[in-house]
Amino acid sequence: MKNKAMKKGLSFILAAAMITGLAGCGVSGSEEKDSSGAGNTTSNTESSADAGENNNIADNTGETRKVTYMVGQSNYIESAFTKIADKMKAEKGIEIEFQVTPDSQGTNLTQTKLASGEVPDIMQFNIPENYYIYDAAKNFITMDDQPWIERLALDKSEITYTDGHIYGMPITGFSGVMGVIYNKEVFKENNLEVPKTYDEFLKVCETLKTNGQTPIYISGNDNWTIQIAPMIFLANALDDKASETYDKLYNNEQSFADIPEFKEALQSYQDWFTNGYTNTDYTVGTFEDSKDKVAHKEAAMIISGEYAVTDIMTKWPDAQIGMFPLPYNNVDKFLTSKYVFGEAIPKDSKNIDTALEVLNTLSQPEYLEIYLSANPLNSPYKDVESVNINSVLKEVYADYFDSNKVLPQIADMIGKFGSLNNDVFFPVYTQVAQGGDIDEAIEQFDSGMQEYGKNIGVEAFQ
Repeated sequence: MKNKAMKKGLSFILAAAMITGLAGCGVSGSEEKDSSGAGNTTSNTESSADAGENNNIADNTGETRKVTYMVGQSNYIESAFTKIADKMKAEKGIEIEFQVTPDSQGTNLTQTKLASGEVPDIMQFNIPENYYIYDAAKNFITMDDQPWIERLALDKSEITYTDGHIYGMPITGFSGVMGVIYNKEVFKENNLEVPKTYDEFLKVCETLKTNGQTPIYISGNDNWTIQIAPMIFLANALDDKASETYDKLYNNEQSFADIPEFKEALQSYQDWFTNGYTNTDYTVGTFEDSKDKVAHKEAAMIISGEYAVTDIMTKWPDAQIGMFPLPYNNVDKFLTSKYVFGEAIPKDSKNIDTALEVLNTLSQPEYLEIYLSANPLNSPYKDVESVNINSVLKEVYADYFDSNKVLPQIADMIGKFGSLNNDVFFPVYTQVAQGGDIDEAIEQFDSGMQEYGKNIGVEAFQ
C-alpha cells in the first residue's frame, strides 16, 4: 500500500517486524498505513494547529500528560485518531502517542511487550476473545467499576473473562459479519447473478476463470485472512450443530477427526486452489492487496468481513461493491464473530490514571462518534450513535444479523487456547491450500488442541 506523510501532531510508531501472528480474524477499516514493517517513530510534541488556543491545557502540575496507545495497523484509522488526539489534547491536556503495529505481528508484539514489562499505556485487541491469549488477569487492570459500564448497550457478561472481571473497554459493538465481498460490475459484465446455492457459486467461479478473470483473491501473506473461508465452510457444514460441536471440542468430548463435516469443509476449500479459482500468488497477497484488487475489478470476489467493505467503500467510493453469504452446503447465513474491539490497560503502565481518563473520555458520544464515523460499526453504548453505516452493511444487518441468520465462528472457541490459532491453525490452513494431506492436517489440529489445552490450563484437557 502507498505511504503518506502523517498529519502534524500525531505520533505514529510502526513497530518493527518480528514474529508472524495475528489473533482472531477481526480487523477494521484502515487509512494511510505503512505496511513496510520498518521501525518509524515521530514526535508528538507539536500539536495540530486545529487545536487553537487550547493546545497548552495541562493538568494541575502545569505539565502536559502523555499516554502511549498501541493499535493494530488495520484498526488504525488516521483521520479519526488524529481528530480524537487533537481534541483530547485541547480539552484534557493529554497527549496521545499511537504505536501502530503491523497486522502480521500483532499478537507476538503484544505478548513480547507484556512479558518484558515495557508496555504502552493502552492496548487495543479483540475482547473477550484475546483475554485468553494475553492472560488478562495477570497482565491487565480490571475495569469492573468504570463509569462507562452502566452505559453499555450490550450485556456486560459478554465482555467478562472467566474469572468474572472485565479487562477491556469496548469501542465497537458486536457485529463481525463475514462472507463474500464482490464487485458488482464484474458480475454484470460476465452476466452473473449472486449465487444462492454452492453449485451456483462454483459455476460463477468457473465462468470467471474461463473468461480470464480471478474469481477469488486470497491474501495468504496476512495469514489471519486465510482462516475465514475454512471457518465459513465448517460453520455452514455444521449449520445448526455449530455451537454444540464447538462446545464439545472445548470440553474435550470430541476431536476434529470425529467431525466428518470438518474433513469435507477442508476438502472443499482445497478444491478452490486445485481448480484454479484463486490467484496463483495467494501466498504473497496481502489484505490490502485483496481490497485493492476487488475494488479495481482485478478480482471478482474476496472472502472477508464487514471491515473490508467499509474500507473499500471509503478508499474507492466509485467501486460497486456488494456482499453475500458464501452458500456452502446451501446455507443462507453469514458467519459472525463474538468479539468487540476493546482497549485494555496493562498493569505495568506507568500512567494508569491518565489512561483510564483517556478511555472514559473516548467512550463519550462526542469522541467515540468520531471513531464510528470513520469506522461505521455497531455502537457499544446506549448514548453513542452508530453513524455512517454504509448501504451494503445496512442491508446485511437488516436481512441477516438482525434476524439472527448467522452462524458462530470456531475462532471464538479456539481463542480460549491461547496462541493455538496463530501457531497451528493458520499455518495448517495454508498447508491445505497448497495441497497438503487433509487427514494429516486434521491430526495437527487435534494434537494442537491437546497440547495447548493442557498448557493453557483448559480444565477438560488436564
